[in-house]
Amino acid sequence: MKSTSGRTILCLLTASLLAVLDAGAGEVAANANTAINNPAVSVRRMSDLVKELASPKYAGRLPGTAGDRLSLNVIVSEFKAIGLSPAGTQDYVQPFTTTIVEPDGESHGNPENPLLGERMATSNVIGIIPGNDPELSDEIIIISAHRDHLGQTPDGVHYPGANDDLSGLASVMELARLFMQHKGGNKRTLMFIAYGAEEQHEMGSMHHVAHPLPDFPNENIVLMISIDMIGQGYDKWSSFTPAQLSRYANTWFDEVYNGINDDSDEYSHEYPPQKEATFSYDAGPFGKIGINNRVFGKAEGIEHYHKTTDTWENVRFAPAAIVTKTIFDFLWKVDQDPRAHIKP
Repeated sequence: MKSTSGRTILCLLTASLLAVLDAGAGEVAANANTAINNPAVSVRRMSDLVKELASPKYAGRLPGTAGDRLSLNVIVSEFKAIGLSPAGTQDYVQPFTTTIVEPDGESHGNPENPLLGERMATSNVIGIIPGNDPELSDEIIIISAHRDHLGQTPDGVHYPGANDDLSGLASVMELARLFMQHKGGNKRTLMFIAYGAEEQHEMGSMHHVAHPLPDFPNENIVLMISIDMIGQGYDKWSSFTPAQLSRYANTWFDEVYNGINDDSDEYSHEYPPQKEATFSYDAGPFGKIGINNRVFGKAEGIEHYHKTTDTWENVRFAPAAIVTKTIFDFLWKVDQDPRAHIKP
């Protein structure tokens, strides 16, 4: 389930450092003007997480399967290690059920899935960093990716889903680590979510919207971002200048509350408030009820999309790290904005 649009701008690294990053080592430092301890996005951590969860051990992470449950344990452990507070209905977990369907009529991802039509139990994984401003802490910023994928073919070949959407999940983990470096300085409550069953027509995010979490009502969500497929199509970011990167972060911030639904660039877009039954991204159910949102990711024209070749080796981690760092700069501006944005 995807669709994207386009424009351009942003970077933060020298060519020599980028060569190191492409080799799988190194970090992308956060802006000194926004970072307390100059935290960094780790290319190696991102790569390690994607490599692990894309492996055959997790069998394509189809909702309700053993591979899905194994990946859940990994994600919960990561949230705990980062220091996020649990915010699900059962500790970090918000359980729900979904029916396995053909995920996308255009890409025909695993249309012969042996579990097609089965009702399966799965979950969202949710952790928070509580806000610290007495007037703004009730406002919620959701930072999300989806954790599921397409499972296995009838003959047991698994869909790794490395770019879709382990690249986004790794980005969310890094953003959580960056914001933990600022814990106590964040004004708003930051909610980090690994949605389940996105490939089954966004069932995880739709369940979240239909069943708001205790103490976190939908009307308090001032921004929802979905990071979905940043592991390919972003190679240009390795050549962007710091000024370009800054302009991207500033532009996203300028657009976030302007009430225009067609804000977009080559690498991200706002999901409009369409009254559809299903959506193309986890941002869709939130856009439908009028919540500000932005999707980061490219699907159109991306090689290996919904194929068994969407492997760890085909993810471009260095550009993905630069994108992640720039999303952090954007979100830091949103969090530090002194204006109240909960709708009366």
